[in-house]
Amino acid sequence: MSLISQIGRAFREPGKAWRYAKIAIRTIPFRTRLIRLLPRSFSLTHAPERYVTHLPKYRERGGLFDPADSGKWLSGNPNNAGDMPRYHFLNLSCDQILKEGISGDVAELGVFRGNSAFLLAKLARRLGTTAYLFDTYEGFDQRDLEGVDAAAPTAFSNTSLDRVKRLVGEENTVFVAGYFPDSLAKVEGDPRFCLVHLDCDLYAPMKAALEYFYPRLVPGGWLIIHDYASLVWDGAEKAVDEFFADKPENLVLIPDKAGTAVIRRLSRMP
Repeated sequence: MSLISQIGRAFREPGKAWRYAKIAIRTIPFRTRLIRLLPRSFSLTHAPERYVTHLPKYRERGGLFDPADSGKWLSGNPNNAGDMPRYHFLNLSCDQILKEGISGDVAELGVFRGNSAFLLAKLARRLGTTAYLFDTYEGFDQRDLEGVDAAAPTAFSNTSLDRVKRLVGEENTVFVAGYFPDSLAKVEGDPRFCLVHLDCDLYAPMKAALEYFYPRLVPGGWLIIHDYASLVWDGAEKAVDEFFADKPENLVLIPDKAGTAVIRRLSRMP
């Protein structure tokens, strides 16, 4: 439908005028090709319809997404403003878990400032389960900066556990501070997970994380791996390729800034 047609439709159906007006305004950059004026390294994309045009219907169905949460996605990390597709993908993943009735704990390795951890904790609270958030909360550990990652910069030290707690909250959440996988000794019992988010960048923690979390994913559970296809963190890519070389699941790539990959645990092994 052309921009003129949408404006005309708003006049013909005054009860829906504001809805059509918002659609017309939101699509101006695409319809007028103003998007071509942006540098090639930038892109302008729509948010998923359920989070914009059909938000009332989404809320009626009990959806988890809240537009106000974008402030937490950006808090202390303005770079995330250019990676909204990743944010929306994480929300859609949570939506699908709730829709399919998949239950289990939630985990993240590589929390940094909590910009994605807050959403995982929110999912755990809805499910009535626990979010386990693993990080040194002090940046990379020197023990991991070897081999393929020997030249990797020391990074992500500009955070703290207290800062993350303030953003994420502590309900249904266990903050597991320390060197992974040694920090697993602090985890009680043997939890099973419906969603695991790995954002640890380096070969050693990625390998250890896959070995621990993959067999503990419930059938249909989600394993989301950040930075897999970015060509920045070679160690993470290497660990993932080695691990899944003999697994039945295939990686699916997400077109976000850092090349997230995802698998869903098969209900039945071949």
